[in-house]
Amino acid sequence: MPSFKKVFSFAVLISGSGSNLQAVLDAIENGIIPGARIELVISDREDAYGLERAENKDITNLVIDKNDTSGLLKLLNPKSIDGIILAGYLSILPPEVIEKYSGKIINIHPALLPMFGGRGFYGIRVHQAVLASGAPYSGATAHIVDCGIDTGPAIVRGVVPVLTGDTAEDLQKRVLEVEHIILVIAVKAMVEDRIKEMIEKPAVYMDTKEKNGVLEFARGLAELGDSLKGEL
Repeated sequence: MPSFKKVFSFAVLISGSGSNLQAVLDAIENGIIPGARIELVISDREDAYGLERAENKDITNLVIDKNDTSGLLKLLNPKSIDGIILAGYLSILPPEVIEKYSGKIINIHPALLPMFGGRGFYGIRVHQAVLASGAPYSGATAHIVDCGIDTGPAIVRGVVPVLTGDTAEDLQKRVLEVEHIILVIAVKAMVEDRIKEMIEKPAVYMDTKEKNGVLEFARGLAELGDSLKGEL
């Protein structure tokens, strides 16, 4: 059986609506991630709705200047933080934070990394790039953060087919639904101390109701060292 601490405390960093934050909160409340707690929510935008989500759950929430994140480690240090979740956080983490929490920072990216990752690939831009490329599939990747941009090892990927007539907004909406699922998978793995085994053979999540070659495409990700995972 997986072993984990009695309580594994996370700080969640956001920039927008906080729907990924909400997915993790719901998973914790519903017993899907036993032993986890959101201790702190930090945003680089004052108008981020995710701050209200945190406030509604009586979670300490703070705003940091997106042009100066050098004080981030000071915000984390007074808290008993075991890991960090980047849930749509658009600022680059300072090196001292990455070093202190090495191997304990999870990011969710709205594409199948290593495709459509790196500097400039964020938000709606990612989905616009996917459509412009003509790629038949997109998705999301939960990965460990390193000192590069979207270069850390994958934990789990979620596959989303690109449909005829899709706009970037259509694709974004469907990818976001998968983000919620695979982020919970990744957070659960960290709490249960299974990250090492996950990054050695990252899982692939796909909606088993989807047709049109999704299964075949997911199998193709085996070249990246993936194994299939059809449900939570």
